[in-house]
Amino acid sequence: MARDGQGLEVSNAGAEAIASLDFLRDEWRLSFGNRLAEFVAAADKEASCALLPVMAANLVLSMNADEGRTAARKYLARANALATSANAREQAWLATTAAWIDGDTDRCLKIHEDMAAEWPRDVLAGKLGQLHAFNCGDAESLLRIGERLFAANPDNRYVHAMYAFGLEECNRLDEAEKIARAALAIDRRDPWAHHAVAHCLEARGKMLEGVAFLESVSDTWEVCNSFMYTHNWWHLALFLIDLDRADEALALFDKRVWGVWKEFCEDQINAVSLLARLELRGVDVGGRWTDVATYLKPRLHEHFVPFLDLQYLYGLARAGELSAVTEMLASLEDRAEDAKPFEREAWADCTVPAAHGLAAYAKGDHAEAARLLGQAMPHLQKIGGSIAQRSLFGAIHLDALMKSGWNDAALKILQADDRERPTVPWTKRSLGDLYRRVGRMEQALAAEYQAEQLSRQYARGKAT
Repeated sequence: MARDGQGLEVSNAGAEAIASLDFLRDEWRLSFGNRLAEFVAAADKEASCALLPVMAANLVLSMNADEGRTAARKYLARANALATSANAREQAWLATTAAWIDGDTDRCLKIHEDMAAEWPRDVLAGKLGQLHAFNCGDAESLLRIGERLFAANPDNRYVHAMYAFGLEECNRLDEAEKIARAALAIDRRDPWAHHAVAHCLEARGKMLEGVAFLESVSDTWEVCNSFMYTHNWWHLALFLIDLDRADEALALFDKRVWGVWKEFCEDQINAVSLLARLELRGVDVGGRWTDVATYLKPRLHEHFVPFLDLQYLYGLARAGELSAVTEMLASLEDRAEDAKPFEREAWADCTVPAAHGLAAYAKGDHAEAARLLGQAMPHLQKIGGSIAQRSLFGAIHLDALMKSGWNDAALKILQADDRERPTVPWTKRSLGDLYRRVGRMEQALAAEYQAEQLSRQYARGKAT
């Protein structure tokens, strides 16, 4: 029986099929390349190897779009027809693909965890397992998969980056950065390792270092697919916002973050998140919401990942698409009613109140937004996304608290933020404002002084 580049047996595979599978493994979820159409063409003409249409099904499912699910069903039917002599690993691939199509992400993740334990050399299975863990907000599973792959593939720089991201999402930042930088010592071009380092630096509030690091490797992103290209530039924009360089972040939105593949969900949420964060810092983003909303309107009833839905809804709300927002809120309530037991917390306890809270915030009803988002916050991890991405909803909740006069609650959040990241001038200024509101003038003056000192320090850093 033929074996792929990982040494894994592949049923009914000729040399071309093996080459296509190896190409997909490296190009898709590892190097985040932009030549995936070549694999789809190979899968479409494959007549004997079941793994090619299985992988094509997973590829189109990752687009998080209705047409992807429709195409995936056709690919899976072809794969099943070719799978009469499928081995155990291939049968696991068939099972997890069927579960993904059916929306049974709990079973899907369980199969991928089992695959990581049984076949840790199947790096693509591990990578997709991490994707499912990410979408379920299961940081522990994300890390377990990374650990198993790392133990079996200690020289694989892609696996270093996968393991590092799992460590970061479990707040093991020192280990995560060390492992990610080890990947870059093997090859500086690894975009997922860049991403993991960016997460670690952002979590510590090391903004100048973050800008310098990402700019030093940004030349390697030109060959990445739109998700990885726009997302790493999005991370750079976050550092710039915290450095009080919002004008540069807005320029990155126009030049790097929005416009590569406007129809793709990941590009859309990068755009929504960046515009929202800029507005929270007082930036007028002009008519940009209108353009983004054009591409969000077809997604009102998709409901693949709640983390995605909340950003779609907020983008529509900020663009003033009131009828679309009303329709999507009703659709989200229906989705929550139909939620399976393992996903009820994500949809019913978090997504529905958060969605209504975001809609309230977008129209200026800050007290209602604070109340509803406050209900959702304890369940936020379950909606999926990374710590850094989910922080947008916490930031909107905080702004709603401050604008509706819930000073004590806002102060608690800001003090916690300042303890974790004591280097952000905006946090210090906000603390100063709240301290003044509650009559704590000495602390207000201290926070304002610290904000001014940080701003001067960053201005000098920019000049040098």
